[in-house]
Amino acid sequence: MEKTRFLFGFFILWFPALFSQTPTQIIRGRITDAESKISLPGANIVLLNSNPLKGTTSNTSGAFTIENVPVGRHTLKVTYVGYKPAIIPEILVTSGKECIVNVELEDLVVMSEEVEIKATVNKDKPINPMAMVSARSFNVEETRRYAGAIDDPMRMVANFAGVVANAGVNSNQIVIRGNSPKGLLWRIDGVDIPNPNHFAFVGQSGGGFTIISSQVLNNSDFYTAAFPAQFGNALSGVFDMRFRNGNNFRHEYAIQVGLQGLDIAAEGPFSKDKTSSYLFNYRYSILSFLQYIDPWMKNKIPTFQDLSFKLNFPTPRSGTFSLVGIGGISKVTAKPVMDSTQWQTIDDRSESVLNNKMGAIALIHQINLKKATLFRSAISATYNFISNAETLLNSSYEKRPEDSVKHENSRITASVSISHKFDPRYTLRSGIMVNYLYYNLDIKSRNPFTGIFQQINKGKGNSSMVQAFIESRTDITNNFFISAGIYFQYLALNNRYALEPRLAFHWQVSQKHALNLGYGLHSQLEDIGVYLIEIPVNSQTTVQPNRDLNFDRSHHLVLGYDYTIRPDLRLKIETYYQYLYAIPVMSGSYFSMINSTGGYVSDPLVNSGTGRNAGIDITFEKFMTRELYTLLTVSLFDSKYTGGDGIERNTRFNSNYVINLLGGKEWTVKKKNILGFNLKVTFSGGEHYVPIDLQKSIEQHREVLDEANAYVPQLPSFFYVDLTLTYRLNYRKVSGILAIQVKDLLNFQPDIGYLYDDFNHSIEPQKSIGILPLISYKIEF
Repeated sequence: MEKTRFLFGFFILWFPALFSQTPTQIIRGRITDAESKISLPGANIVLLNSNPLKGTTSNTSGAFTIENVPVGRHTLKVTYVGYKPAIIPEILVTSGKECIVNVELEDLVVMSEEVEIKATVNKDKPINPMAMVSARSFNVEETRRYAGAIDDPMRMVANFAGVVANAGVNSNQIVIRGNSPKGLLWRIDGVDIPNPNHFAFVGQSGGGFTIISSQVLNNSDFYTAAFPAQFGNALSGVFDMRFRNGNNFRHEYAIQVGLQGLDIAAEGPFSKDKTSSYLFNYRYSILSFLQYIDPWMKNKIPTFQDLSFKLNFPTPRSGTFSLVGIGGISKVTAKPVMDSTQWQTIDDRSESVLNNKMGAIALIHQINLKKATLFRSAISATYNFISNAETLLNSSYEKRPEDSVKHENSRITASVSISHKFDPRYTLRSGIMVNYLYYNLDIKSRNPFTGIFQQINKGKGNSSMVQAFIESRTDITNNFFISAGIYFQYLALNNRYALEPRLAFHWQVSQKHALNLGYGLHSQLEDIGVYLIEIPVNSQTTVQPNRDLNFDRSHHLVLGYDYTIRPDLRLKIETYYQYLYAIPVMSGSYFSMINSTGGYVSDPLVNSGTGRNAGIDITFEKFMTRELYTLLTVSLFDSKYTGGDGIERNTRFNSNYVINLLGGKEWTVKKKNILGFNLKVTFSGGEHYVPIDLQKSIEQHREVLDEANAYVPQLPSFFYVDLTLTYRLNYRKVSGILAIQVKDLLNFQPDIGYLYDDFNHSIEPQKSIGILPLISYKIEF
């Protein structure tokens, strides 16, 4: 039966005209308490502006179903006695898949006839009730709708205030409020994971494309500062992503074919009892077309594949068990030009191979011990392998090795947490995570002075880290909330520990105005390879000079103001100050890990570096209403650091400003199809860099940096225009989506860095790859 439906989907892909009647769909979901996650039976759910008015009530398990909903955008209103009403706006209902809407309601603190709580639209409000500053939610639809996002959650959040995208189109790495990209924490369903990006290098938090497909994502949170105590081992921000459960009533499929490759998704119930479900997404891509649109990609062939899945098993009395996983493999090979008469730069005779393998799997159990107590446990394993090999052809076409990097690390984690709601005013959470860390690093490189290819550093070992937190939320009134907590972490490798207080306030002054204030002390472990690196003293002895390094640390202070001009129009302003200290630096040098975006370190470091970030973030947003949305974000900031030589300088990431303006319009065609036009304009300052001393580089036949002017010069500002066009065709039980997504529409190709070319004795700019068009067609059935 399922095979027949699968083949049927392909058939109607080519014969859509056979299905011309007006299509409808089902909206289903579940209503729960935001803190305890218990079901709320008897909640009223109404489809606003429907004619005749459609609605229903939730059953004993909190589930609801609204049938025969016309395709298009709709708004739900949910009410329940003793809880704040909620409005979920502009839900996109399509014919190919049932629309799943799960709603979490917040308690009312005061209940009397004199108190009236109006339902409000808080589209950007974080899902986590403990988050009160520098946080917002995002949904899967935005990762496709926002121009420039190209179905990548990391590129999508680059539209938010305080976030600076990489100047290179081929990189999704982001800078949050002047901090290094490596300060970002990745989490899926409450489990910390390593960098989930294809084409990543050692120590990076980004890459080329995110391994996690937007097809499996539920609404998720993104944090830019002063995050709650449940998050640790991060300095700049948190990606708290959640996988959705598969549809437990109906089997559904999606197939996408495009320039970027093949994308297949499936979901449905495991059995006829319609409680358990599966969800998976597989992608395979060969980006060979890039070599035809950009000269820099000539002879470079990037490929990747990845898998994301979630299996969900609710039980009558033992809670819910979930198995969640992601895995990705990527490779990019750069081939040399085999005709020496065509050699113009050193790249023409260079060969390199970058390999990435990443995986994470977690078994999660969640159960309500009592009506107000939620217990959660998880055991997870993660793996990350990065290798990079570079060789150079000589005049006899013999390969001469230049660099060889192999970086492997894995982690096994066991965690438990418990949340208890004492009453509508007060909730307490606590948890602990125990991590076992494994690491293997092997780095060789050619000595620029002797010309010998030799071992630079080698490290192998293991350790453990313990993380714990306790936090609470107190609702003083329906309009004034306090979140407070303490986070702790301990590294057994060197017996270092950190104790970090967190505190935040939110005051809803009136229906339109709100103030919030947040503080947090945050710390982060450097890549464990920095601690375990081994440097040879002689042929028999090695030392680990960085084994006793402490955590990097940072104070975050945030003051915010929200102005709800009307339900769909909002102004948000946040000012912030961050003081970073105990940053690893090289004694007597400008070098500081505060400027690192990845790579390896082979020198002794000390925790004497400092830094500071200060700025203001402004967001002016019109949410999607009447088929139109706009978003303007302006970030102004200053980022400084002091290295091992005691001199204050610009950080590498002190681009000073970024402005994003994006918007979109939808048109309904033939009462069922949707045409979408989305445009984004970005104007940003460039990063600072360490210039190259050309004369010394020529003399020594290697790149020599002008350290006296470190981070004085700045890359040129860059200007990007991105475009996304979509056309969704809704037929009976099937929908198709044609998408044209273009990065750097005007082919601006900014400079992203400079390299010394000893072949030509010149300094050559590194350019972004320029215009990146992605065309795809997806069918859902």
